[in-house]
Amino acid sequence: QGITGRLVEGEQPIQGAKVWWSGTSIGAISNSNGFFEIEPPPSWPGILRTDHSQDSLLVPTFPSHPIHWDIAAQAALPTQRIEADYPGVSLSSQSVPPLQTWDRRTLTAAPCCNLSEAFEGTAIIDATLSDGALGVRQLRLMGFEPAHSPLWYESKPLSLGLYRPWAANFVPALWIQSLSLAKGIGSVLYGFDGPAGQVQLQYLSYEEPNFPRAVEWVARTTGETFLSGRWQQQLPHQWTLLALGNIGWTPFQSVFLQDHNGDGFLDIPLFKQGHGLLKGVRRDSIGNLFEVEGEALFDYRWGGEVTFQRPSQIASLEAWGTYQRLTYGQTSVRRGWVLPKGRGLSLLGQIRLLHQALQAGFNRYVAQQPLSWAQLIYRQPIGDTRWIWQGGISAQAAFYAESLTTWHGYDTTWQRLEFIPGAFSELTLTPIPQLSIVLGGRADWHSYWGWQLLPRAHLRWQYALSGSVRLSGGRSWRVPDPLPESFPFLMSSRQWSLHFPGWPAVESAWSYGFFWQHSLAVGPAILRLSIDGVRATLRNPLLWVIERPWEIQVFSSPDPSLYQTLYAEIAYELPDRFRIQVGYKHQEVWQPLEGTYRLRPLLPKDRLVVWSSWMTLSRRWQVDAIGSWIGPQRLPSTQENPLPYRLRTQTPAYLLLTMQLTHRIDQWEIQIAGENLTGFRQSWPVVAADRPFSPYFDASLIWGPIMGRWGSVTLRYSF
Repeated sequence: QGITGRLVEGEQPIQGAKVWWSGTSIGAISNSNGFFEIEPPPSWPGILRTDHSQDSLLVPTFPSHPIHWDIAAQAALPTQRIEADYPGVSLSSQSVPPLQTWDRRTLTAAPCCNLSEAFEGTAIIDATLSDGALGVRQLRLMGFEPAHSPLWYESKPLSLGLYRPWAANFVPALWIQSLSLAKGIGSVLYGFDGPAGQVQLQYLSYEEPNFPRAVEWVARTTGETFLSGRWQQQLPHQWTLLALGNIGWTPFQSVFLQDHNGDGFLDIPLFKQGHGLLKGVRRDSIGNLFEVEGEALFDYRWGGEVTFQRPSQIASLEAWGTYQRLTYGQTSVRRGWVLPKGRGLSLLGQIRLLHQALQAGFNRYVAQQPLSWAQLIYRQPIGDTRWIWQGGISAQAAFYAESLTTWHGYDTTWQRLEFIPGAFSELTLTPIPQLSIVLGGRADWHSYWGWQLLPRAHLRWQYALSGSVRLSGGRSWRVPDPLPESFPFLMSSRQWSLHFPGWPAVESAWSYGFFWQHSLAVGPAILRLSIDGVRATLRNPLLWVIERPWEIQVFSSPDPSLYQTLYAEIAYELPDRFRIQVGYKHQEVWQPLEGTYRLRPLLPKDRLVVWSSWMTLSRRWQVDAIGSWIGPQRLPSTQENPLPYRLRTQTPAYLLLTMQLTHRIDQWEIQIAGENLTGFRQSWPVVAADRPFSPYFDASLIWGPIMGRWGSVTLRYSF
C-alpha cells in the first residue's frame, strides 16, 4: 500500500515474483501483469530486491510515478511449478471489518448449482426454502432477515431493489471465483444497509488463468439440469473479453421425480432459465482500469399441484398452480485510476431493469423497476500508509411500479420514485501493525424521508501473530419493500392487509458485534478457533403477522425488534489432506407481535454443522461429508383450522446428511453427491393440500426439507 510498480523482463511481465525492501520484511508479490503494490521502507533511500534476479534497484525517495523495473533477461531451464491448494475457509487477521473468505474449491465442496445452495457446510448462514410452491432459497446471515444481508459483487450491488429475493438464486456456482462474508456492521463504502454484514462475491478473474475456458454440466435425480460455461479471450490493445453463460431447465414433470411426499404438489418448481454476462476489461501498463459489462436473465417457472399444466386450470378450479416470468438486464461500468503517492480514484456505475409477473392461484403480483446506481471513491494516504483516508459520493435512483390483486378482492397499486444521493468518509488508522481503527460516516438523503446519518467504528487488536479481536458498531437504515419481502405468503389463501398509507417507514438499526479468532499449530496441522457475536435493535421494523391462519398483516411496527446471534467455530486442518470443521449458532429474534414480544416464527434458535473433507496425496480424490442439526422452530397458530389442518406449535429438531465424492483427472472434475441421506421430510408442508381452493390452504409454512433423498452428478472440463 502506498507505492506501485511493475516488474518486467524485456517486454514480458514477471508473474508471482517476490519484491521486498532490502534489510526489511516489507514485501509484495507481482500479479499476472507484473504489477505489485508495496509499503514504503522505514527510511530513504531504499533498495528493492526480487527473488527473480540477483539485481537490485535503488529508489532514492518516494517515487512520484509507479516504478518500472526492467530486469535483464537471463538464461533459464524449463521448470514446472507445483502449487498446494486445499479446500478451506480463511479467516483474515488483518481486515476490518472481519472477513471470512471461501475459495472456489470450498464453494464446490458441497453440491450446488447457484449461490443460494453453497452454504450447506456452514451454520453462519441459513439458506432456507421460502415456500412450498416456487421454492426460493433465502439467505439469512447470522440470523438476520435476507433484506438485512445485502449481496455485492466486485464492489457493485447485486441484491438491490425488487431483485433482492432472487439474486442469490440466479448466480451460477461456476461464475464465482470466491466469496467473502463481512460479519457485523460493514464499511460505509458498501452502502447504508447491512446490520448483520454483507456477502461479497468475486466473479471469475479476467486475469490470464491456466485454463481460460470451462464447461460444467449438472444433472439431479429431481429432473433439474444445468449447463454453464466460461470463455475468456485476450484481445489486442490490452483488452480482455470474458463471457459467462448458464442455462437450466427441468425436462420432465412426474410424481416420481418431484413429489416425494405424495401430497399431490410438486416439491420443487419446474423452470426454464437462460443467463449470460459479457465483460470487457482493459488495464494499461501503469494499472489504470476500464471495465464494461452487460448481463441478461430470463426465468420462467411454475409449481403447484402435479396435475397443473396450464393457467386456465386455475380459473376452472381444476388445479391450483403458480407460475412466474422474470426478466432482468443490467449494464455497468468501472473506471479506475492509479495516481502517484499511493492515491487512487474509482468510478462505478450500474443501470438495471426488472420485470416480474407472478400468479399464485387467484393472487397476482406484477412489478417493474428501472434502477440506476453510481459511486465515486477517492483514496489518499495521509503522510504514510499508517493513515489512509477514503471518501466519495454515491447516488441511487429507482422507480417502483407494483400491483397486487388477491383472491378476496384486495387490490393495490404502488408507484413511487425514489432518489438517494449520499456522501461518505472513512479514516483508517494503523499506529502499529497490531492495532487498526476504522472510523466512518455517511450522510444520505432520501427523497421522501429526508436525511439519514450513519456513524460506524471498527477496532482490530492482533494480540498475537495467530490471534486477534475485533469490535464493531454503528447504524444502518433502509426503506423496506413490503410486497417482495412477504411474497411467500401469496402461496396461500390468507387475506392480505397492508397498513401503509404511503411509504413504509425507514427501518433503522444500531448494531454491535465482537469477533475473536485464534490459530494454533498442532504438529503438522492447524487448529482454528473463532467466536462471533452480533446484537442489533431495529426501529420501525417491517413485520408480517401470520398468527391467525386466515390472514397476513404487513406493517411497520412502532416498537423495536431485537436480533442477537452467537456463533462459534472450531476447525482442525492438515493442509492439502484433511479438514474437519464444527460450527454452532444460537440466534434469537424477538418481535413485537400482538401486544407482546415473541420469537420470530420459522426460525431455529440453534443450529450445528459438522463438515469434514479428506483428500488423497495425489489430490485426485476428495470426499466431503456435511452433517447439519437444526433445532426446533416456533410455528404460528393454526388451532382455528379444522382438526385435519392443524399443525403443532413447535417443529421437531432434525438431522441432515450430505456426502460428495470428487475425482479430478487432468482437466476433468467429476462429482457424485447424495443429499438428505437421512431421508427426513417435513410432514404436510402444504396445509389443506387436498382442498387448495379452500380458506385453509397454506403452502408458506415451510420449516424443513420437502424432498426426500436425492442425488446429483456434476462434470467440469477446463481447457
